[in-house]
Amino acid sequence: MIVPLKEEFQLNFDEGLQLMRASLYMQGYSPQTEIWSDQPFFFPALLSLWFSIVGKSVFSARLLTVTFSALLIWFFFETIRISLGIFPALIGAISLAASSGFIRFSSAVMIGIPSLSLAVISIYFLFIYKKSKQKYLLIISGVLFALSLKIKFFTVFLIPIILLVLFDVNKINFESNQKPRSKLMYPLLLWIISLVVIFLIVSLLFNELSYQQLFGTHFGEEIQAAFTMKNGFEKLSKVIINKDYYLFSLAIFGILVVFVRHRWEGIFPVAWLGTGTLLILNHRPVWPHHYCLIAIPMAWLAAYASVPFFDLFQQREFRLGNYFWASISLILMIFALLTLKPKVSKDIPSLQKNYEPQFAVINRLIEHKNSTKWLFTDVPIYGFYADLLVPPEIAVFSTKRIKTGQLTQDEVYELLVKYRPEQILIGRFKGFIYTSSDVDSYINKFYSKSNDISAVDHYILKSLK
Repeated sequence: MIVPLKEEFQLNFDEGLQLMRASLYMQGYSPQTEIWSDQPFFFPALLSLWFSIVGKSVFSARLLTVTFSALLIWFFFETIRISLGIFPALIGAISLAASSGFIRFSSAVMIGIPSLSLAVISIYFLFIYKKSKQKYLLIISGVLFALSLKIKFFTVFLIPIILLVLFDVNKINFESNQKPRSKLMYPLLLWIISLVVIFLIVSLLFNELSYQQLFGTHFGEEIQAAFTMKNGFEKLSKVIINKDYYLFSLAIFGILVVFVRHRWEGIFPVAWLGTGTLLILNHRPVWPHHYCLIAIPMAWLAAYASVPFFDLFQQREFRLGNYFWASISLILMIFALLTLKPKVSKDIPSLQKNYEPQFAVINRLIEHKNSTKWLFTDVPIYGFYADLLVPPEIAVFSTKRIKTGQLTQDEVYELLVKYRPEQILIGRFKGFIYTSSDVDSYINKFYSKSNDISAVDHYILKSLK
């Protein structure tokens, strides 16, 4: 089963946002000051560098995400192998790869998987450090986690958990002098300094020291009013009940294994799962890709769920309790295996019957490409396919931006007047755009509609007809 990287027109609306931000950056437009963005700019900058090496296309962009996904699976496997061995690590890696939405998001041009990938690699180096005590591993870990935050800030909740791992309170002798305790603080401070320095350097490079755009659409009264609290609980419960019930069962059993059998290194994924779940339940809005935040620790705990079964082969004497735990472990793994293939088949993006209407739009855009400087659109992936730029202020034309008032109808009208785009394409937010009398009258006055285009509303400047 192969994800249709080339054939699928658009795996998610966010693909167009990332692709257009990268295109504008390649043309010399500056992040934040010119290109409006509510997410850190490291990934679009990395994507533009990738384009300069392998070529600019949707397919090549998806290959970059697939590369991050492969790194995520590999380092996730290696992290588990350090503590549990090869076979539980395989169970964990397979469970993650088969978790709901992972296949789609592992190939879509979105920022969630790249951010999580760097976070997991950072955690891998952290676990290696705990064994070898080589200080340079802490620096690598801190740097990678800073880059994870500069792709998407949603991994920030892992920092307290990581700091608790570094600050091993069990080794503190409170009756001793200050010097031994300072040695325990040194790894923690080294990791934090590495993270902060790289975070600030990258922020400076992309004009992100002011966080008005980055936080405006994520926090505040507008976002609280625009999206309901039950959104997170509903989406989380639906995914678990309808798709990942097997993974949830393994994770619950894995938690029991951690506490009952004293596998204390498993506290890390337990804490991750608990914190991530609370984050999703209290965050507004919750999107499908947020589920990956808890799919990773659930898959990690699924590896712990397999430990009693694999440990049984190393047992030298008969113990009834061990056979009981191993039996439950085996039953849950068989159950997961039986549901794996049909579940993964459903998660693979299915090819739409016919993408001819979408590509007819692209061909129409290309017809007037030589006389077009700007394409005004709320679906920027069309502009990317046609190699046309959208005004940098609307590189991110999203539901969240509209609902939080970060983009108003008056601003849309002002941008139309400012750029006087040669072509307009409206397909996603027709109600928002057309209900503005200024925008509607402006379009009708200066543009002609392409009546033979059905997928979206396409307009061309009358002077070009």
